[in-house]
This record gives sequence, structure tokens and C-alpha cells, in this order.
Amino acid sequence: MLWVPLVAGLAIVVCIVQVQMRSMNSQWALLLSTTFMVIILIGLMPKLAEIVYFFNHLASEAGVKSMYLAPVLKTIAIAYVASFGAQICRDAGEQTIASVVELAGKIVIMLVALPVLQAILYSVLGILG
Repeated sequence: MLWVPLVAGLAIVVCIVQVQMRSMNSQWALLLSTTFMVIILIGLMPKLAEIVYFFNHLASEAGVKSMYLAPVLKTIAIAYVASFGAQICRDAGEQTIASVVELAGKIVIMLVALPVLQAILYSVLGILG
């Protein structure tokens, strides 16, 4: 639970440094924010592994097949990656590219959801006869 104050404190320091850097060299400011994000994400990987393990354990106890859990986890991952990518583009002042990254994430999420939607549709059609 120490992660949140640590990340928040480091983020404040990085923001202060980044504001100063942006006036001198905007490329270095972008590199600083991207590096900060990557370091924090790498540090949070063990926590992410715990979450995935918990979902897998919960699904196995509930008798839910992994074919239904995998799309949910993939969707969450795609949403986060698209969000991070779009935010980096916004930090670089590229609003249009950020919008395209978000759109691509939404389309990929829909593609991941198609097999689950197909299974639901077949189940409903099977019940209806």
C-alpha cells in the first residue's frame, strides 16, 4: 500500500521538473514523462500479476471457463495501453494521433469481445430453439 504515496510523490517531483524542462527543451520533458511511466509500470508488474492470479483463481472456483476470463483481462490491458499511448501523444501535443490511438484501442476491444458475444448469441438462440 506504500505504492500510492510513493508514486504520487514521485509524480509531483517529475511534474515540477517537467514544467521547467518544457520551457527549455520539450523533447526531454516528453522523454522524462515517458520514462517515469515505464518505470512505474515495471514496478507495478508484480501487483498486476497478483490481480491476474486472483481473477484466475476466482474464475476456477466459480467454474467459469478461461475462454470467458481471457477476453476480460485482454480488454482491460488494451484499455490501459491505449490510454497510456494516447496520453503520451497528448503530452507531445499530438491530439489527432491520441484520438486515433484511442479509436484503435476501442476497435481492438470490440474484436476481442466478438467471440464472447458470439457465444452469448448462440446460447440465446439455443434457448429460443
